[in-house]
Amino acid sequence: MSVATVQELLHDASREVRSIMWDVTTLDGPALAAGWPAFASQARAALAAVPLPDPGTRLLIHRAEGPRSRPNRWGPSVEAEPDPHLIRAGCALASVADLLRRYAGPPTSTDAAREADLVRRSIAECLFIGSHVTALGLSEHATRLRPALPGVAFDRPGARLAVAGASLAQSRRLASELDTFQAHAVRYLARPGGESRRSREQLVDPDRLPQALAAWEVTARRVLHAQPPSVRDLAGVARGEQVLLVHTAVILNAAARACVIDHDGFAHQIYRRLQDAEVAWGDVAATWPSQMTTPAPPSPAGVDASGQLHRALNEITREGNGWATPVVIGQRVSLAEVTGLLSDAVVAGSSRAARFAELPNELAHGGQLRAPARLLAAMEHHSSERGSDRQSAVRTTDVANRRIVVVRVEQTNGATATARDLGRQLTSLAHALETLPLARRSLAVGGSTSTAQRTDPHRTGPTPTAPASSQPDGHATARW
Repeated sequence: MSVATVQELLHDASREVRSIMWDVTTLDGPALAAGWPAFASQARAALAAVPLPDPGTRLLIHRAEGPRSRPNRWGPSVEAEPDPHLIRAGCALASVADLLRRYAGPPTSTDAAREADLVRRSIAECLFIGSHVTALGLSEHATRLRPALPGVAFDRPGARLAVAGASLAQSRRLASELDTFQAHAVRYLARPGGESRRSREQLVDPDRLPQALAAWEVTARRVLHAQPPSVRDLAGVARGEQVLLVHTAVILNAAARACVIDHDGFAHQIYRRLQDAEVAWGDVAATWPSQMTTPAPPSPAGVDASGQLHRALNEITREGNGWATPVVIGQRVSLAEVTGLLSDAVVAGSSRAARFAELPNELAHGGQLRAPARLLAAMEHHSSERGSDRQSAVRTTDVANRRIVVVRVEQTNGATATARDLGRQLTSLAHALETLPLARRSLAVGGSTSTAQRTDPHRTGPTPTAPASSQPDGHATARW
């Protein structure tokens, strides 16, 4: 008797799950829900048995476990006879997992890697189709349990209904969870294959980053000099500058590791200043919370320019869900050119920081800045806890009646001080970048190995700090 191959077993599994959709009017939601946990477990085991899974595959394997903790990963069990199609498809995938564990090894050629990627996609397609038909069957089952009646609300209170072990609430919840899993599977299947993905990573448009930086500087200047600017646009500019410094640290670290710039000078003079300036930009962004408003509405131009800049930087610095290694970054772009571009962008950020120091007082003088009285009272209370004994400028009646009041000039001193502190840090960083020497040619040729192997706290690459703008507004805006 011949033994079925992996491709034949995958074909059988695909045919079984697709056959459930041949007649969607006969979908049995409880039966599909009863067979889904075992099918998902067997498909997950087959996907994990393919050698050398990439991060996206590992993430899909984790999501196939279910959204809950043990023991009921996919919710309480449904007391129904499992769907026979899912049972047969699961058995075929279990055989695939067994064959792969016994005989599959790491791919040693491009053709072998392509075959492994096709196997992963076939298993992911079975998972997607199985989750889709199960969610569809459960949704129809929930509709049958609670039919629409004239003059009666859909969600009327009553006894808990259940047919074949699947209640109304359980059907709706599991269908919603499976819809979420479908979205993950679709995203996995929509990505390019391994070979095309690797070739795309090596081909980064050298003109994209300069164009994105130029567009960002023009847009940021227009936002900051608008009469008046939108508070949301101001916060977006500060957050964009913060993210720019995060990527700058990653790229300069790669340049230092490749001896494009002086390694010791970057480690001792630049890196710490980059981190401090990044945190300071987050503090400036936090001083413009969404509760504050000006007469100007938000503009989509800043969001678009920020998105273009982030995408251009991500092409260089990101690999999957993490940071790319310095070697990979060096293969994607010319580190010398990108280092010069980013250094100029950091220097240009000093003028934007100076403008941020002018804006609070300018908007308050013109009576264009408004905020909830409760927010201003909370900020004043936070300032008094740190040692300030000045009398509150917010009236108790405004706080009690939840009024929106005009921000006064004296209430903007904290935001101005925060922006000035940022300006000083950016000035110090700009001077350090100007005095940072390039690596010596002799070191780049003969001494690069010893330089990269030095014991250094930044050996594994920079670790970006959490943005200060992620803090709650009540604490982040206490500098006003």
